[in-house]
Amino acid sequence: MTLRMLDFTEREIKDIAISLLILSLVFAYPEILFRPGFFVFSLLTVGIAFIGHELSHRFAARRLGFYSEYVMWKEGLLMALLLAVITNGAFIFAAPGAVVFSGYWVFRRPEIDDIGKIGIAGVVFNTIMLYFFALSYFLTGIPLLSYAGQINGWFAILNLFPFGPLDGRKVMQWNPKVWFLVFVLAAAGFGVLI
Repeated sequence: MTLRMLDFTEREIKDIAISLLILSLVFAYPEILFRPGFFVFSLLTVGIAFIGHELSHRFAARRLGFYSEYVMWKEGLLMALLLAVITNGAFIFAAPGAVVFSGYWVFRRPEIDDIGKIGIAGVVFNTIMLYFFALSYFLTGIPLLSYAGQINGWFAILNLFPFGPLDGRKVMQWNPKVWFLVFVLAAAGFGVLI
């Protein structure tokens, strides 16, 4: 990694931190009402899934030569909180923000290849972590490892939906075979854990 990949703006750090705190609350609700310490575990597991996902997009974009940074979506975070409370944690749809990128450094527009590769990077991270935590759970029997795997599986599967601004649409337009392979891997791993 070059220094450029590790450069974060103050706003980007703030956006990541706020998004992480709110997502951790969403995933911990309503459990934190009865076990407040569960928030710490949620912060750790959601942190790995969320930050790993977004930074994978960011690093992939920068590796391809594009300027990129994470930008929080306030309305998406508010919607996630409201849905968690209204459904008592039964339904989670979180759209906390996105990594935006441009040809500022390479002076060219991103092509479908670039967009697809950047889009799949976050999902691949979550799928790898899903299998890492699943294997760890099966070897140790520690239930919280299963939870960490499920969170990563949820991130991978949700982001692979092929519509709207989600990663799945970008990946499907770029390479449907890659989309299908990663979707099957993520769904199979998630299915085993739940």
